[in-house]
Amino acid sequence: MNLATEFEGQVGIVTGAGDGIGFAISKLLAQRAASVALWDVDLEAAERAAKRIQQETGATAKAYKVDVTRESDVLAARDATIRDFGRADVLVNNAGIYPHASVSEITEESWNRMFDVNTKGAFHAMRALMGPMTAQRYGRMVSIVTEDAYIAKPTLPHYAASKAALLSLIKTFAYELAPHEVICTGVSPGPVATERAKSQSWLAPRISKIPVLRAAEPEDIAEVVLFLGSKRNRFVVGETVIANGGYIMI
Repeated sequence: MNLATEFEGQVGIVTGAGDGIGFAISKLLAQRAASVALWDVDLEAAERAAKRIQQETGATAKAYKVDVTRESDVLAARDATIRDFGRADVLVNNAGIYPHASVSEITEESWNRMFDVNTKGAFHAMRALMGPMTAQRYGRMVSIVTEDAYIAKPTLPHYAASKAALLSLIKTFAYELAPHEVICTGVSPGPVATERAKSQSWLAPRISKIPVLRAAEPEDIAEVVLFLGSKRNRFVVGETVIANGGYIMI
């Protein structure tokens, strides 16, 4: 298979696509001949990202303003994407938030917001796309989880819990949709050197604890996502791949 054209004729949808990992995934999909719908609550960021992708790859990319916590937004974006592109083949649930707080500091509002974006947002997107994908007897759904879903996280307990819940959702959707040729999986990154992460204090100390002695680049995670989201993946179903440079094995 020629990887440069492996997504030719397919349409990829990426949530939280305006920057970071979401942008890297969107760009790699475009580089491999997919048309890309960039869903983001920040429309200006998504539009900048779509313009850059078009300029750098020549692929078709279009931005959509979507708040994944609102089912009405997700359904409207699904309908607009299918109207604009004709189909939807790959969904990447990347939208997420991770404000730090200890157990004693978390408010009910912040707890609910974390689950609304990280868990319910992915649920909305998967449920919205399951109909079109099962109807065409093909689809791939890949959700970005985190290594924190597997370990104690005193400064991010609500984030870790929301992503652990996503692990369960992936399995449930996978079980229901696999007979219809729609495969659901996840990717759990470790530290990723996005521009936002590099501006924060936690990244540098973590690198010394990673066996490969570096953080991931967003493109490293995008490569894993694209395998799981491609026709090459025929038998990884309901599982979440941990891509963290070996940190979690220590």
